[in-house]
Order: sequence, then C-alpha cells, then structure tokens
Amino acid sequence: MELIDRLEQRLESLLEEVETLKSENIQLKEEVEVSLSVLEEENRSLKEELEQERSTKEAVMGRIDGLLSKLSNPSDTL
Repeated sequence: MELIDRLEQRLESLLEEVETLKSENIQLKEEVEVSLSVLEEENRSLKEELEQERSTKEAVMGRIDGLLSKLSNPSDTL
C-alpha cells in the first residue's frame, strides 16, 4: 500500500510540474511574440531610414554628376 501511496504522490507531483511548465511555456510564447513584434517594427523603421538614405545618396550623386559635367564642359555653361 505504501508503494501505491508514493506512486500517487509522485504522479500528482509530476502533473503539477507539467501544469507549471505549460504555464511557463505560454508566458514565454507571449514574450516571444511581443519581442518579435517590437523587432518587426524596428526592422520596418530601419528599412525606411535606409531607403531614405539611398534616395538622398542618389540625389547627391546626381548633383555631383551635374557639377562634374559642368567642370568637364565649362564653355557649355557660359
């Protein structure tokens, strides 16, 4: 009878542990989802900034090309 009692206690202990682990797993999944959401927003923001930098660079390069063209053909501007 003592073995059955110990087995029941161990089984109940394991079931409690499983429930605790399930709860922790749910909490961790929620934390991961929140973290992913934050990272996705940051990634979107960084992509927008990068695209703005590329546009600015292209505009500056175009202006530099225009200045170089003027230097190469000074008679065209006068």
